[in-house]
Amino acid sequence: MKKYILLLFLSIGIFFSCNSDDDYQNTDSQAPSAPLNLVATNVTDTAISLNWDAATDNTGVTGYKIYQDGVEVNTTTTTSATINNLTSGVTYLFYVTAYDLEENESSPSNNLEIATALIFKQSLQEMGFFSGNISFLQPAQGVVLYDLNSRLFTDYAHKQRLLKLPEGKFMDYNNSNLLPNFPDNTLIAKTFYYYNDETNPSLGKQIIETRVLLKVNGAWKLGNYVWNASQTDAVLTDSGSIIPINYTDANGNAQAINYEIPSQDNCITCHSTNNIQTPIGLKLRNLNFNPQNGTVNQNQLQYLLDNGLLRGLASPSDISVLPDWTDDSSYTILERGRAYMEINCAHCHQPGGIVPPGFLLDFRLETPFETTGIYSHRGQIEDRIQSTVPTYRMPQLGRTVVHTEGVAMMLEYLQAIEE
Repeated sequence: MKKYILLLFLSIGIFFSCNSDDDYQNTDSQAPSAPLNLVATNVTDTAISLNWDAATDNTGVTGYKIYQDGVEVNTTTTTSATINNLTSGVTYLFYVTAYDLEENESSPSNNLEIATALIFKQSLQEMGFFSGNISFLQPAQGVVLYDLNSRLFTDYAHKQRLLKLPEGKFMDYNNSNLLPNFPDNTLIAKTFYYYNDETNPSLGKQIIETRVLLKVNGAWKLGNYVWNASQTDAVLTDSGSIIPINYTDANGNAQAINYEIPSQDNCITCHSTNNIQTPIGLKLRNLNFNPQNGTVNQNQLQYLLDNGLLRGLASPSDISVLPDWTDDSSYTILERGRAYMEINCAHCHQPGGIVPPGFLLDFRLETPFETTGIYSHRGQIEDRIQSTVPTYRMPQLGRTVVHTEGVAMMLEYLQAIEE
């Protein structure tokens, strides 16, 4: 009996010993360790070049697999690869794994989230921020329609303003009423048009131009698209031109304007501070109101906060409001006059702005009145805002006719500062 028991224990020992050997052989076939330090070395509008380091113990590695948004898209035997045929201005997530001769695959490297560069296409249709028939000016999904509480005058043209942030990105509040910090690949667009008949907008409109700002690698770039006569598309151009416009105004009167489309250099003139190109209108104080004719049916800053497009700001109440120069019931004439000059003139008339020598005024709303130079130059201001002489009128760019309503308010303002 003892003999049989001894044989039984020997058999059990042999069984477990064999299983233990099998387990040991599996651990000999370990997967490689993960690649390290995945980075992008070059980014274009349609391609991203990647580079990474192999772990020091990856002696058995025979290749690497590149994953894009969780899907394997490429393999390579080196520690670099270029992913092509990507879409401009889109954010992608990449990681890399290593594999050995037996196809054992490592854990993923670090995740790399990066967007392709946003560039100016030759055709406005290709830019992709309008959906469907672009003459309808319908913003594409993810594109925000916004407005300003006080608007720049441009020969009575209507303007549609659009903002598109890269997917998953946001503007960052920087403790200022002025411009927030914009992420790379931000797109800002402004389209200028006239209704054929202001008394009946259903009769259609004449779209003239769409100006676009792109933030690429930390710097703003400007482009301008001029619409064709059939209103089916617009083409990128660097040169300025004059377009004759005929329309009926809100009082039923026929109007004729030789609308001036700015050149690339003209755009830079207004959008340059200290030789750095920058947006003008999207200051937070300019957005801090509830537009009556937009798709955002609430305070615009609150809308941006609620939708994760602006972060770091506790409440719109922490931001001042740019006065509406047309609102004589809510604001004094002194507030309205400063607001008008802020939106129409201050982008050039400020420190670092482009102004002629000897006329270095500071029209920014935040500048104390005593240091603006407005009072001492009030005579020139009065003359220039009523002039249509190209070399003398103010503003020199953006208008060819007198802004009747704006001038009437400004004359009242200039009278008020003398009292």
